Amino acid sequence: MKKYYSLGELFKEFRKFKSYSQTELASIIDVDVRTIIRWEKNETLINLNLEKEIVELLNIPYQIIRNLNTDNPIPVFFDMKTRTYSLSALMIKAESISWYNSNLPVEDERIHYLSKDSDVEFVTNIQKMYKNLKPIKPELVRKAAELLPELNLVLHDQAGYYAGHITILPLKYDSYEKIRNRTMNEGSLTLADFAPRFDETPLVFYFYSLYADTIENSYYMMNRLLSYFREKKFNDYLFSGITYKKNKANAFREIGLRVIWEDSNENDPEATYTFLEGNLDMFLFGKMS
Repeated sequence: MKKYYSLGELFKEFRKFKSYSQTELASIIDVDVRTIIRWEKNETLINLNLEKEIVELLNIPYQIIRNLNTDNPIPVFFDMKTRTYSLSALMIKAESISWYNSNLPVEDERIHYLSKDSDVEFVTNIQKMYKNLKPIKPELVRKAAELLPELNLVLHDQAGYYAGHITILPLKYDSYEKIRNRTMNEGSLTLADFAPRFDETPLVFYFYSLYADTIENSYYMMNRLLSYFREKKFNDYLFSGITYKKNKANAFREIGLRVIWEDSNENDPEATYTFLEGNLDMFLFGKMS
């Protein structure tokens, strides 16, 4: 993560990351190009009435804009590639995977069932930006939320803006095997691939999308997910999916999942698509799967 000290620095880096000219960025926000120039030179701040629009149009976490859009900016760490940020160097990386399974207080009022169209759209957009150019159709996300409401959640920050989500798909085992054996990809899934009553064995919990914009928020999401499996104590299930992030793949390995296959990404040498499979029993209960 890079540490940003000013609004101007943020906008310059954002334009470089997106390959936008000042004119293009001005057009997206619907402001005069001279306004962009003044922002980048730190000659003026964003009008408070514009903050919400900029957060939504540029998909930058609200807290970053709030911290920097002031006469006395509060520096913030931000990774544009993953849309993650931290207010402290101490919170850039969790100490160990066991932290996610601890008993820290969870701010339940910020976690909601994934049901609004805007939240479903965000899941799709996150997939397009960071993992999958051909994401599943929104209707599948909605159906997954209907079948597994406790594992399809959205998290908002203290100001009410989107901050993370979990999307777990209840798949038929035959459909799951096709993805595992690479005869079908995620983007080809349809409603017919879902287990309608989710009572087949083994139950297949397919982690389609797990995202949070801070380490703190990732704790809330992962803790909620782990709590679900701790309480249910399923006898026969698989927890599996694909992640492009190496640190997430390593975390799942620590939890007890095994790597089935890995693919390099020719468009991004830092990304590796990793398919993992297993269950959480060893991590949660000390039992071998």
